[in-house]
Amino acid sequence: MSVHADLTAIDRDAAIILLGRRLSPTDLRDVLHAVQVRRGRRKSVEWIVAETEHPGGGRLPSRLPDGDLARFLVDLAGPELLSFGPDRGRELRLRLARSASADELDQLHEHPSQCRGREGRESQVEAIAARPWHAGKGWPAHFVRVLGFPVVFAGLEGIPSEPDSVDVEPFVPLPDLEDFQSDLKQQLLEMLDGGPGRNRGILTLPTGAGKTRTAVEGLVEWRLAHESGPGILWIAQSEELCEQAVQAFREVWIDLGHRSSVRETLTVNRLWGSGRMIPVCPGVVVASIQELHAICRGRNEADGGALERFTEFQLMAEQIGAVVVDEAHRMLAPSYTEVLGILGLDLARGGQSRIPLVGLTATPFRSQLDETRRLANRFHGRLLAPSGLGEDPVSALRAREVLSRPTHQVLQHDGQVISIDDVQKYRAYFDRFSDFHPDLLATLGQQRARNGRVLEALCTLPASWPTLFFGCSVEQATAMSVLLRRRGRSAATVTGETRAATRRFLVEEFRAGRVSVLCNYGVLTTGFDAPRVRALVVARPTASPVLYEQMIGRGMRGPRFGGTEECLVIDVEDNIRFGGQVAFKRYEEYWSDHQDS
Repeated sequence: MSVHADLTAIDRDAAIILLGRRLSPTDLRDVLHAVQVRRGRRKSVEWIVAETEHPGGGRLPSRLPDGDLARFLVDLAGPELLSFGPDRGRELRLRLARSASADELDQLHEHPSQCRGREGRESQVEAIAARPWHAGKGWPAHFVRVLGFPVVFAGLEGIPSEPDSVDVEPFVPLPDLEDFQSDLKQQLLEMLDGGPGRNRGILTLPTGAGKTRTAVEGLVEWRLAHESGPGILWIAQSEELCEQAVQAFREVWIDLGHRSSVRETLTVNRLWGSGRMIPVCPGVVVASIQELHAICRGRNEADGGALERFTEFQLMAEQIGAVVVDEAHRMLAPSYTEVLGILGLDLARGGQSRIPLVGLTATPFRSQLDETRRLANRFHGRLLAPSGLGEDPVSALRAREVLSRPTHQVLQHDGQVISIDDVQKYRAYFDRFSDFHPDLLATLGQQRARNGRVLEALCTLPASWPTLFFGCSVEQATAMSVLLRRRGRSAATVTGETRAATRRFLVEEFRAGRVSVLCNYGVLTTGFDAPRVRALVVARPTASPVLYEQMIGRGMRGPRFGGTEECLVIDVEDNIRFGGQVAFKRYEEYWSDHQDS
């Protein structure tokens, strides 16, 4: 049975036994203190686990028993046991080296390294612990072998970052577009050739209905119709959305080998993260708004390299023939205004530009159209929506099995009442962002009764159901995956603090069905594609319809698009007083079934 992604029960038990033999409870407690980051007054993962597992009555524990520390540490860190925490595992390696026999210490110290100890055992121990740990490489493999740990604890070797560009050649066919997608593509083509004042629009489809594929099909056809081969700039908010766009362009271009006589290559450039080259001949550029904003800020910096990079961006911008903004509802942020302004796009009401501007957004609920129309003012008031799906496109797409049929449960608990007016920073944050402060969310994620109900609901779901859990904080998401593993369920955690290689690996393990529950905080709301998701547990309350839609959208792909016929959505009923309504309560008509639990 797999209990932590690539960690078998045998490997897990072996690590627990080794830690128990080599380290004292004091050592293990010191290691846990080093790896559990405390943010202000938030409870640690251990604290949340200890309280949630407490049978009730008497004072609630904040710590696990000493005899349980080794098991908890292995369940907390998994294969990254020796490289886990803010110090990347140094404290645990230090304690293990200190516990080594004389022969083991010699074998560890004599391994080739620039970190060498002086005379004396403790100096050698310190040198061993200080050696750089590159997961999956020679030193980690030697360390685990000498001390008797299973090889999996050498860690997952980092995957090199994707190249700055990829040349894509036509080859394999894709399924034909659905009629509603073809309709949208035609609307997009007409818009792209509309000329200043008529060359902007927001393309909208419910999440899971293929808006990215539809947009890419239209953009590729438009580019091929122009001999100059104008460049396309696709701007997205996250790494996942950027990579999703790269793969969409790749798949559509490959498909041209089946549908047409096109044989030229298309260069798709990645421009996010550090160290990416700004392309001279853009072709297609997929960029994060963060990277573009950083480049544009370089024009005001004294750093010569930043100014040179901005100059290169200006040269690239001269070849851009169309701009796409994914998740267009974010476009009101100043960073977008600055970047698009430098590209020559006048975003003022009534402003016109030579370059077409396409926005993408998912608006499956009629209650959200007001926000979409307000945003549409930046797009000449033009909304590109499927015309053949009637007034209720969601129901129409469910009937065609393009979207799944969600059922709904609401978990109730005896947690405390929270009023945002009682804490000034809660009210100020809500007034600015129309959502709940991260510290308020963390407080909810620490409530014992609430976590107990959520854990019970997760354990009730069939182990064969791929399930996404959206937590209130890093601590809660991590604690929930530990609690599940301690009950024999396959679970993993992904947060913004997870190494990129580990994150990609865990997502693939989830897609392959080797991880049953993928717990996350703040990273899987957009750009995450796992069509077979069968259940969503939304333990993170929000007042934002857009954020809520993004979370439940991860399970809305229907059988026609490789998803499931049904998807269960579980929300948590919290008593938050803020003068409004939490997002999930706005969609009672959306669910095909409603159950309270």
